[in-house]
Amino acid sequence: MNAKGPLVSINIPTFNSERSLETCLSAVLSSTHKNLELIVVDSYSQDRTKEIAESFGAKVILTDWRLLGARYLGFRESKGSFILLLDSDQVLAPDAIEQAVTLFQSYDMLCLGERSYKPQNWVQKLFDADRVISHSLNEFHPIKGEVLPRFFKRWVLEKVFEEIPEDLLKTVIHFDHALIYYRAYKLTQKVGLMPDAVQHMEMQSLSEIWRKSLRFGASLRELPQTPEARELLKRDGVLKRVRARLSPKILFSRKAKYVLPSLVLILLKDALFTRIGYLRG
Repeated sequence: MNAKGPLVSINIPTFNSERSLETCLSAVLSSTHKNLELIVVDSYSQDRTKEIAESFGAKVILTDWRLLGARYLGFRESKGSFILLLDSDQVLAPDAIEQAVTLFQSYDMLCLGERSYKPQNWVQKLFDADRVISHSLNEFHPIKGEVLPRFFKRWVLEKVFEEIPEDLLKTVIHFDHALIYYRAYKLTQKVGLMPDAVQHMEMQSLSEIWRKSLRFGASLRELPQTPEARELLKRDGVLKRVRARLSPKILFSRKAKYVLPSLVLILLKDALFTRIGYLRG
């Protein structure tokens, strides 16, 4: 697309993402900021993912690298001054990019305020409650916080990816964003939050949570046994997240009604399903 304003590269990793990708890309193309570059990095999907991406004018890159590597390959092909690491199940607000470009006058990376996209059943409402809590904690530290930046000035990702070994790029699934942020935070602490920027198309059933959590849990065994990896494991610690939700700051606020469903999700997805995946992996 050619339009005024800086070029923004939007990188989306995919794998059998036909269920959500069309909604995701339609939202991107509805952006009020029109100078965009759309790059989809696909892990050899067996459905219509590649066809859908190309119908929206995206450049499609095929790879057998895992999630972290897909984000790197998308970055390597990007030409934009700003890079948005979007997922195929996220729906971007129309003015999100325009607002972000303005906010980058003060920040080097941005977290995107996120809610669930049209939550219907009890599973999706659990996710929505957890997103409300995690974003209300206002802690943007790579270990202490729960919210990760998705929008970066180009130079930040350039320096981050220069330092990540290729063996990690090829293998890391879970903690892909956390690993990027962990290294980015050492370069700059100028990180901000843009409210109401994204809606997430959540999983629809407990069995879907089960399958994804098992896969992510198993992938944790592939993290290197380094001090960095041990720090990242603390980031999503179940006890840490439970304590945050039971803090007076949350319990005595208008967010208190979201505490119980958030805890239910954490105990099911992280304490049980992901743990089983790790042990089985």
